[in-house]
Amino acid sequence: MNDHQRRIFGQMLDQLDDYTADTTSLEQLVSNLKGLLGAADIHDLGTINAFWDHLAPIDMQLELKTESWAPPGAFSQPVLAAAIQNYRAWIDHILNNPTEERL
Repeated sequence: MNDHQRRIFGQMLDQLDDYTADTTSLEQLVSNLKGLLGAADIHDLGTINAFWDHLAPIDMQLELKTESWAPPGAFSQPVLAAAIQNYRAWIDHILNNPTEERL
């Protein structure tokens, strides 16, 4: 992981904090996390796949909350909170166990 990637992953945590503090919407959180993935310039397919694996549950809750096809009551705040915590734990793991190579 290079310094640029470390900063970008830190910004992902900042985005989670902003959502948790209710200063950004769920829609903006998901959009910003996707944008930060592109900004991180990751070439490691395993890291890219892990990003999508961790973002998918958050994105699904967004769809259940906002899409007309979603049945009433399908969105779950506890499921979303758990998905965000899981995403945060993954980012924390990456930041606390960096590789010397660029991701």
